[in-house]
Formats: sequence, C-alpha cells, structure tokens
Amino acid sequence: MKKALLMMTVLFSSSAFSQQCNVNPALLKATYTVTNNKNNEPTTQALTLWRNQQQVAHQNEITTELWQHLTNKQIRPIRYFNAQQRGIEYQPSEVRGVQNWSAKNQLVDAHLIAKMTLVNTQGTGCDEIKNYVLNEAEAEYKLALFTQSKLVKTFSVSNKKSQVSTLLSLNNVSSNEQAIVAQFAKWDNFQTTDYADIGDNENDPFLAKMINLGFIEHSATGFYNQQGQAIQGEHYH
Repeated sequence: MKKALLMMTVLFSSSAFSQQCNVNPALLKATYTVTNNKNNEPTTQALTLWRNQQQVAHQNEITTELWQHLTNKQIRPIRYFNAQQRGIEYQPSEVRGVQNWSAKNQLVDAHLIAKMTLVNTQGTGCDEIKNYVLNEAEAEYKLALFTQSKLVKTFSVSNKKSQVSTLLSLNNVSSNEQAIVAQFAKWDNFQTTDYADIGDNENDPFLAKMINLGFIEHSATGFYNQQGQAIQGEHYH
C-alpha cells in the first residue's frame, strides 16, 4: 500500500482561535506555513494572506500577488516583487486560466469545497470549524475551515501514487486595521509597469531579468502544490 500523507501536528497560537470573534473577515492578515513533502523529505515556506475589502494579497518571500475584485466581478491582478519594490499590472483579459475570487480570498477554491464531503462540525460561534474530505482517483483532500471568517485552519492534499503531499496550516490571525491598510498603501507606491508595455521596456534591467526568470506571464492562481499547479480539485499530479 502506498504511503499515505504524512500529517504533522500543527500547533496554533491562541490568537488564531481567540481572535475569531474580533476579526473582520474582510480586513485581516493571516500567516500560514506551507509544508511540501516528497519522498518523506519535507520543506516549508511561509505564506501570508492579506484581505482589505475588495483586495486580497498572497505574500511570500519573493513576490506578492495582489488581486482587485472589480465591480464587474472580474479580477485585476498585480504581481509585486518585494525586494525590488517593483510591480507588473495585468488586465483581466491578460491572465491565462480561470480567475476565481474564492481561491484568492480563502486560498481554497469554492468549487473544490462544493465537491467535498462535510465530515463534521467542531466548536460553536466564532470558533466553529467545518471539516471536509474528498477522495479522487489519485488525490486525497482534507480541509478544516473556520465557518465565520472563511479562513483555512488546515488544508492537505496527498497524491497517493507519487507520495507527494502539501499541507497548509494556519499560524496566526491579526486584525490591526492600521497596519493592514498601511501595507496595501506601501504596495500601491511601488513602481509598476503595465504588462502590455513590457515590450517597449525591454532595456529595463529589472524587466529583462524577470522575463529571463519566467516571472512575466501570469496564470490563474490559488493555493499551489509544490509543482506550481493550482489546487482546484481537478487533478493533482
């Protein structure tokens, strides 16, 4: 029998639970650890989810992906490069793949959750958590989701064939409005280039480097497995 997903014990700071009632779901900062496990060799990286009304950002060490939810329901993405304080702005039509707001706002696509089976509900009120599971031919998905804030507590995906797994686990939640608004304002002050204008700016050393590294093309994004594939409940190779 193929080795199942190696589940780790996840320790949460008390604030991840106690602050649920004090958190505005549309204005928060949530820090996560993403653990990728291949051949029983785990690697980890940090991920921060930022929500500011109709803007959502996913921040990692190198880049920040920010999405603006437009009045016509389209999503306008901006890719920021943290160290260089530069950004590339895209129009909705310039993004490959389906853009789904739920995948940005709660890290897991609502279409995937709809396919999952509700196993049980734990806790009450602000601390209520719904536990879901989905078994497909090659992949097993497990999700624990705070009902009120739509925040993922844990989300795991395991490939039964290749013994590759990904685990997303919540560490802490903050509702410091001043700090959150200030962070979005800081990103807004970064120098940006329209994706359509990149061809006219090929002499820009920063853009030339990003082109060579493959950071220019923008694809549909949500929560990724370690192969860089968006996890949306279709296949997990």
